[in-house]
Amino acid sequence: MTTATFRPAQRSVRWAWWWCLAYTSLTPGVARHRRRDEIRSHLWESEYAGLPAAAVAYAALRGVVHDLSWAAARGVPALGRSFGTPTPYVVLAPLFPIQGWVVSAFFIGRTAHIGEQLGRVGGGSMLLVASIVWMVRRTFR
Repeated sequence: MTTATFRPAQRSVRWAWWWCLAYTSLTPGVARHRRRDEIRSHLWESEYAGLPAAAVAYAALRGVVHDLSWAAARGVPALGRSFGTPTPYVVLAPLFPIQGWVVSAFFIGRTAHIGEQLGRVGGGSMLLVASIVWMVRRTFR
């Protein structure tokens, strides 16, 4: 059964499935698919075994802490490895001027907010960090 064909009937099962999709979205592909298959199987079995909706919801709530720790254990190392490449810095660079512009709109006629200063220098700083990371990676290949 694929993700697209899984259509839970009970509202509590749908919420549990949506929660699974949310917390697994930041994990690497293989671990994400394995976890989703496992949860889909559990939800399908609970739905067709006739478990009450409250039991499914209670089980999902009990597992939230475990779910988050599972996602952090798999997603954080991958996220950390991604910051060893220039890509996230290049992606973040244009966000700083936008953030500075939005913050300055809230503080018209008042003392400058630190967000304006970050917006002014943040984009260039991120591009500088991206170029340094690129040069370091190129040197050590």
